[in-house]
Amino acid sequence: MSDAHTAEHALPVTLTPDPDAPPYVALPSSRFRVKFDARVDFTNGGHAAVEDFLLDIPGESITPGRLAEIIVSSMNLLRAGPVTITRMEVVPRGAHEDAEAAAEDTLASPEQVRAAYGSPRPLAASKTRTALDHWSRRFIALSPFCVIASADQRGWCDATPRGDAPGFVRVLDDATLAIPDRLGNNRVDTMMNVAANPRVGLLFMIPGVRETLRVNGRAAISTDPTLRATMIERGKVPASALVITVEEAFFHCGKALIRSELWNPEKHLPAGTLPTIGRMVAEQVGGIDPDKAEADTFTAYVERLY
Repeated sequence: MSDAHTAEHALPVTLTPDPDAPPYVALPSSRFRVKFDARVDFTNGGHAAVEDFLLDIPGESITPGRLAEIIVSSMNLLRAGPVTITRMEVVPRGAHEDAEAAAEDTLASPEQVRAAYGSPRPLAASKTRTALDHWSRRFIALSPFCVIASADQRGWCDATPRGDAPGFVRVLDDATLAIPDRLGNNRVDTMMNVAANPRVGLLFMIPGVRETLRVNGRAAISTDPTLRATMIERGKVPASALVITVEEAFFHCGKALIRSELWNPEKHLPAGTLPTIGRMVAEQVGGIDPDKAEADTFTAYVERLY
């Protein structure tokens, strides 16, 4: 099938996807996937390239034009320009490298995981709360940093850091949190995910404290001006607020932070060990002057925090 399908289209081909094309939607029940190599050039410079990438398709064929559209949609690519497809083939689900059959030494089901690890300790099993008690509220009030985990409708995951002065995450009541969305780079990965799939997980950290707080629930993106007005910082109103309805909240032990020595200043990386992010990204993307990328990043840190 794949040879015949590939032969139908002259490759490589460069196309400009229709920005109003139907979005990509994962189809776990689909019998077929398209496997391809492609490159996306961005309108503001740089590019992204993928090899042996797989996406679900509804039938046993797909045109290069539609593939270009779903490449941009599936990756949530902003400022996407021309898409160059150098290889594409349709394969039956399971007849490729990520086939569902698990390796012999893989724990591939919840039952296998539980059998391998045994039952949780009684305290760990019973500590989950369905609302925020006074200790959870106190921890959040002292926390200047959290990580938001989210996933889109396909189940593709993302974890994004959020930070500000302690208490920047507002506790509206025992079952509701609000997180201001400060200036960023407009990838809005978390917002795009929440708009499609409201489930989120939060991990709160306090510098110097080994334990963390985990909160799971459902999120919505609020542009309510009254709520946003309570989150003004340095005269700037956040563009929106992520409002989370709490479904689970519990403290996590400090073993990970103890092992990592995260708060030990003697373990801080010496300056210059890594290049600046501007230089690293400039090299990854290509076609960008590293000095300018470094200067732009520094300017953003100074002028675009809020």
